Amino acid sequence: MSPTLTDLSRDPWLLPAVDDLITANMPAFMGWESPGNWRWHGMYERYPAHQLCLVDGDGTLVAAANGLPVRWDGRASSLPSGSDEVLVEAVDHGPPDRPDALCMLSVSVHPGHRAAGHAERLLTEVRRRSAQDAPRGVVIPVRPTRKHLYPLIPIGEYAAWVRPDGRCFDPWLRTHLELGAVLLGAAERSLVIRQPAARWEEFLGHPLPGPGEHLLPGGLVPLSVGADGRGTYAEPNVWVHHPAGPPAP
Repeated sequence: MSPTLTDLSRDPWLLPAVDDLITANMPAFMGWESPGNWRWHGMYERYPAHQLCLVDGDGTLVAAANGLPVRWDGRASSLPSGSDEVLVEAVDHGPPDRPDALCMLSVSVHPGHRAAGHAERLLTEVRRRSAQDAPRGVVIPVRPTRKHLYPLIPIGEYAAWVRPDGRCFDPWLRTHLELGAVLLGAAERSLVIRQPAARWEEFLGHPLPGPGEHLLPGGLVPLSVGADGRGTYAEPNVWVHHPAGPPAP
């Protein structure tokens, strides 16, 4: 039986499950303080109808997509710097009078329900909605699922990798491209987390005795520790654009 589609405006009781699902799909440090993370729940409050949920017959959340409406003129050069900037603008200043596009910031699927087409269904639904309310379609700062295995490779080079059969190397980027999306470029500092080195040491389980670049489990790029004793993780994402309307069959 296909899961039921709903959202947080209709079923606000799902909010804790949405948070738990996102947390389960990310390294722990990804929930630490950043300009966007400080405003994540503000997105739920201001834009509950854009927080899509798939629920199975037992009422269990199996997938979720989180986003909001944005202004965008269609040029790659005018995209925000990434998810932090999108959330700061949308939560602090409210929705645009006439949104041009929808921006999806997270698509999460329960580990026990992957490869069942749930992510594709959510992306298709967002594209369908954009055809009604946001004519420029859907933009997404994608977190490639295998980039953490190649933290020293620049994000733009990684996004261009292909398999021997010519398809995109990264599975999550490949899903977007095969639904008809196009790559718009890199968001080099999409989400920036800056914390004392001691907090990073606790996460890593070993000391960081000096400044430099340090590999971070689950990180898409190394952690940069400065002489001031603080470590900065600047996560790069890849901007993709889906046209408005459902993908062609």
